[in-house]
Amino acid sequence: MYYYLKSSINYSDGILGKFNEPFNVERLLIVITEIEKRESNIMYPFIGTWNIRLLDLAGNNFENLKNLHKLIRKQLNEWVGLRSYDKATYFESFSSLSTDIGTLMKVFTLNYDMCFENIVGKDKVIELGFTKEANEWHQSNFENNSGAHYHLFKLHGSIDWYIENDKLHKSDKIEANPELIFGIQHKMTSVDPYFYYSSVLRNSCFADAKIITVIGYSYADEYVNVILSQALNSKSELRLINVAPLFGRDLEAEKDIICANLNLRNKNQLVYVDKTAKEFLTGVMNKEFFERNLAEPEDVPFS
Repeated sequence: MYYYLKSSINYSDGILGKFNEPFNVERLLIVITEIEKRESNIMYPFIGTWNIRLLDLAGNNFENLKNLHKLIRKQLNEWVGLRSYDKATYFESFSSLSTDIGTLMKVFTLNYDMCFENIVGKDKVIELGFTKEANEWHQSNFENNSGAHYHLFKLHGSIDWYIENDKLHKSDKIEANPELIFGIQHKMTSVDPYFYYSSVLRNSCFADAKIITVIGYSYADEYVNVILSQALNSKSELRLINVAPLFGRDLEAEKDIICANLNLRNKNQLVYVDKTAKEFLTGVMNKEFFERNLAEPEDVPFS
């Protein structure tokens, strides 16, 4: 079932000439979710019949597909969870950065949120949006900035989140069935905090940001890409710092791929850092690095 779905996704990309599209768990789960809708899928009236191979592999009432979905969800905890956060101590660089800059910063995560929360949270105040008494999420918790060093927005949810009585809560442990979402449709139609987080990301990119730093991002999230694209193309002074090791690949070719994913008109707005996350955080990231990459709008005289 897995091999069929993966090859079908790659085949679909190839038809459109997208030969460098990354395959990941999110794309797989989006496809599985759409297939599981069956007759409820908006495209169902326009489809003559299901692919014969899909019907063969999915089993009666698509039970095999449903079981694969459950298995992936179960495995997510093992894939993204760490028994010990000692290997993530390089996240301490965010604490040093906060001390140097001295103002509230916003961090948006698609993964590795627990590393940031557990390591940086040791000596810096991170606002997560949950009340201290009931561990219940409220948007208003982000409105009081006093004392917070970081606002952390988990765009895909977290492995320690759960829903109870239609309200989002934070657990003291990793949940067996955590509240995680995937895909643009879920971000736009789901209840808070996801729509709120996406709105904050958009407003921050358009109004506040002078530099957007992305670390280890594959540009596979269509909704995030649209926000980055619109912000960069509307603000000539905005810079996107992309941190990812090249592993011998051509720098200009990689930059071209990113520009294509974002429909970026000005390639000079992209700063590529050929480092792993650990190398960047421990050896490059500091106040002076970001100051060197600040830019002025193109229409400012004598800039």
